[in-house]
Amino acid sequence: MVQESVIDVVDKQLANALQIFPRISWMQLGKILGYDPTTLARRWTRLRDAGLAWTVCYQQPEHLDVELPAMALVEVDVRAGQREQVVADLTPLQEVIEIARTSGSRDLLLTVVHASIATADAFIAESIASVPGIRATRTRFVQTLYKDGARSHLDVLAPDVISALRRASEGFAGEASAPTPLLVSVMQSLLSDARRPASEIAAELGLSTTSVTRAIHRLFGSPWFTAKTDFAHHALGYTTAASLWYRVPTTDLGTVGASIAEVPGVRLSAAILDRMNLAITVWLHHAQDLEPLLTRIEHAHPRIELCETWLVPSVAKRSGAVLTQDGRFSHQISTSHALAPIGALPRRH
Repeated sequence: MVQESVIDVVDKQLANALQIFPRISWMQLGKILGYDPTTLARRWTRLRDAGLAWTVCYQQPEHLDVELPAMALVEVDVRAGQREQVVADLTPLQEVIEIARTSGSRDLLLTVVHASIATADAFIAESIASVPGIRATRTRFVQTLYKDGARSHLDVLAPDVISALRRASEGFAGEASAPTPLLVSVMQSLLSDARRPASEIAAELGLSTTSVTRAIHRLFGSPWFTAKTDFAHHALGYTTAASLWYRVPTTDLGTVGASIAEVPGVRLSAAILDRMNLAITVWLHHAQDLEPLLTRIEHAHPRIELCETWLVPSVAKRSGAVLTQDGRFSHQISTSHALAPIGALPRRH
């Protein structure tokens, strides 16, 4: 297991900064954080090469003129001794963007994204339930997403530093654009590394570095494009996670879901179409931290009922990133086709 000492305070500040502005130059970041740019670059290379931190990018379908895709949380029961083979069979599927190993009566919890509820249902029946070793599946569709991993930040930087990073990000962003063939090609080249050098992409695509640089600026200025930085949670001192399932009065659901989304460590807060209508995933430094967290939520929202609690000992895939048993980055599987058709036009408001 990765030890917390692998990542120190400076690493955490670096990682938090790259969550806010994944493509900031080392020179600019050094001025904002007060560290030598060469030191920051060396530290990032160490974290990335060790699989402790990584960047990805993808489209945000809510900003495209397409039917919003369906998201489903799928419980999976596996025959004894076959869990890891099932994980290996599910991992290559683009539509399965997350795979969590869980405690309790189910073995895995999957996050599936597909074009619609109907196509997601068919995909689960044909491509998941049919995998050898799977005994049963149970599907709950997401109605509203209050928070996902892309909006989870470490929160170790001072407010003035965060403001400086946001100003730098805004200054980097070019003019918003529809996803033209050039932007789509550059985006595909950035899918597994949002910090990939423009010169490297240019050589790969047979374009000038200037054209690729302009395209990257326009991507970062277009709301349908998102770049994120993620981490091996064990390296940050989180030893496990918990999946919480609540029943919330319908009139309170939006307020409660948004409020719990702001609790430190929460990675997912989603309204679901089920009798248990609010799903929460939270990182924990220790399993013992769960009880005070549940008490805090209960005191803040006395009208809600906790129906189920599971521990999540490890995650095999997160936001398309394939992880090792100890949570390190292995490789990226594109999720863009699962989230929205590449080349779709921006949504008009």
